[in-house]
Amino acid sequence: MDGGQNTTNVILEPSWSFLPKQIETLESVKKYKFTLYSGAVGAGKTLLLVHAAIEACLNNPGCKGMLGSLTYTQLTNVVFTVFKEEIVKYEDLLKESGYDIKLIKRMIESTGKMKVEFFNGSIVYFLACDDEMKLRGYTLDFFGLDEPIDIDEAVFTQLVARVRGKNLSQTGRKPFGILTTNPGAETHWIYRRFFHDATTEYKTIQTTTYDNIFLPNGYIKAMEDAYDEDWIRRFLNGHWGAYEGQIYKNFNPEKHVGDFIDYQNIKYYIAGVDWGVRNPSCILTIGVTDKKEAIVVDEYYKPDRTSKQVCDELERLHKKYKFKKIFIDPSALDLITQCTQRHLPAEKADNHVEPGIGKVKSMFEKSLIYIDRHCRNLTRELQAYRYAKDKLGENPVEKPVKLDDHSCDALRYALFTFRAWNSKGRFGAFKRTYWEL
Repeated sequence: MDGGQNTTNVILEPSWSFLPKQIETLESVKKYKFTLYSGAVGAGKTLLLVHAAIEACLNNPGCKGMLGSLTYTQLTNVVFTVFKEEIVKYEDLLKESGYDIKLIKRMIESTGKMKVEFFNGSIVYFLACDDEMKLRGYTLDFFGLDEPIDIDEAVFTQLVARVRGKNLSQTGRKPFGILTTNPGAETHWIYRRFFHDATTEYKTIQTTTYDNIFLPNGYIKAMEDAYDEDWIRRFLNGHWGAYEGQIYKNFNPEKHVGDFIDYQNIKYYIAGVDWGVRNPSCILTIGVTDKKEAIVVDEYYKPDRTSKQVCDELERLHKKYKFKKIFIDPSALDLITQCTQRHLPAEKADNHVEPGIGKVKSMFEKSLIYIDRHCRNLTRELQAYRYAKDKLGENPVEKPVKLDDHSCDALRYALFTFRAWNSKGRFGAFKRTYWEL
């Protein structure tokens, strides 16, 4: 490195050991535009992320990078903490070589704003990645995402547009992005980009807990004894597809997805609607059979739709399916009003989340839900729909992650809210839940 302090050509070789696949990843970011380190528990993911950033900043004066997690709590307690610890180790190495140099010129650590400025002008921003709008305006030479399995694809897309700096070119490198994460569902955007649709710009390195020879004796055995098979497949073996915390575990695409668009035993149709401003709006058309089966025959799923556009689509679908009821996200009051004005059979959905999820779970368990194969977004989201974790990102809580859940919400609105009204008798009107099983 050359920081103008008589340190030209000082080579820092860390005295701590890296695993072979960690070394492979650190080399990969120098060759590929995007690198995924898909690691299980104990694979040293955050440590790897931090070292990729430090190396780029030390060897490329004026370099600007960003490290991100879903929340500032995760950034503070994990990424930023590890970053500071590793910087101290590098400074200790310099002292041992006779150079008493502070690598960090300035460090800002406050709620909502964290930034580190190196002595050579390089900068690392630490940013929460809960909203891609917060990332606009940056020009970066690199970015790193810690546990992007919890981050929306729009954040990654925004960062791809931000990485256009030229400060890495002095060492013959190009801007890069590195993602370090536990594996998740095969329907996740990471799997699609780095496995299914990967180009030559994408490099994936997979590892397991069993690869880490530095773990203490008994660590892996304790994990194997403490958790179920799904957890072990994902967090020890590093397999994609086994999703810890998955809500609808009884949903099986091979069993519940097929050709139902022309299903003959449907008595009538209802609809579930989730409306979003920037997020996708979803309309599910659901047929009801004599056996109280719910057959999802049609799916409308589009982003950036106004309430009028969604209402237009509902009116078109109503002409085709003659909906008995349309159950709409209760927060979408303007949409509900417009539908009512057009004499569509719309009403507010019941948005009690936990009992609603319980109802959908029960119906999957009893094979009372079937989905036409053209409803790809519903099929994808059902497999990835999962419970959130606490603020430290450790323990699951009884609350779904608000990410890629639009069709899941639409399904829940319809199935949990649906009531069929019997005609009035001498005891007055009464209602009965069709889904009481």
